[in-house]
Amino acid sequence: MRRTIKCNTIHLCIAVFTFCLLVRFAEYFLIKTDQTAIGENVLHKAVGIIILALALKRANLSWSDIGFQRNGFVSGILKGLLLGSACFAVSYGVELAILTMQGNPAHFELYISSFSLSGSQVKNTGFLFFALCVVFNIINVWMEEGIFRGLFIKTLSATKPFMTANLIGAFLFGVWHIVMPLRSYVNGEMSFAAMALMSIGYIILAGIMGIKWGLLSRMTGNLWVGLGDHLFNNTVATNMLHVVSSTGADELQIVRIMAAQLVSFIFVLVIYIYRSRKEGE
Repeated sequence: MRRTIKCNTIHLCIAVFTFCLLVRFAEYFLIKTDQTAIGENVLHKAVGIIILALALKRANLSWSDIGFQRNGFVSGILKGLLLGSACFAVSYGVELAILTMQGNPAHFELYISSFSLSGSQVKNTGFLFFALCVVFNIINVWMEEGIFRGLFIKTLSATKPFMTANLIGAFLFGVWHIVMPLRSYVNGEMSFAAMALMSIGYIILAGIMGIKWGLLSRMTGNLWVGLGDHLFNNTVATNMLHVVSSTGADELQIVRIMAAQLVSFIFVLVIYIYRSRKEGE
């Protein structure tokens, strides 16, 4: 049964995004959990889930209303993981090929990167670190998919076309990621011009990813496929499976991520357009 949303959707989305962004800034600039042995800014994501739960109650919605249905959970997650692994197989190949052509052949290494108490970066290969990485990123993707693809698209679609709601959610998801280059600028690690360029890049890349996951939620009726793909991106491709050469590790990580996301975006968009045209016949 469809529930009636008992609040102003625009005001709700602005409030949720603002509160979550403030907590995100606090963790990145003050707490800096990712620069500890934990190695991940997970606290604001946990708080975000609490904010999401309160927003759902305010809007008279349940978790299943925004895409967290029990049906299709396992198959959806597996499909998302398959999508992510297939596209990143292509991008890892591109990354290795570029390094080889540069005369700098590389190899894979499996580890979790974090910071020691002295501030130096270390490679962790223990089971506990891999388990924590998975758990932290489940919290991460649950919060981000729940808010940006679940709550925002669900509530905004009550008064706007789906694609408009999806684009708004994707744009906010892009803005959500500029905190990282902004922190690098404040810490003196990059110039203002580099920060501005990186911020624009994050808005575009994260926006494309957001649009893709929104399309997946539209086609499947739930968040599981997008969540599985998002989880693979954040765990394996970003934090676990590294490309190491004689000059360093993950020097072309941004190329890897961009290539994989562009391939998967085009793939999902083609399927979405095909299904839309077929349903319109």
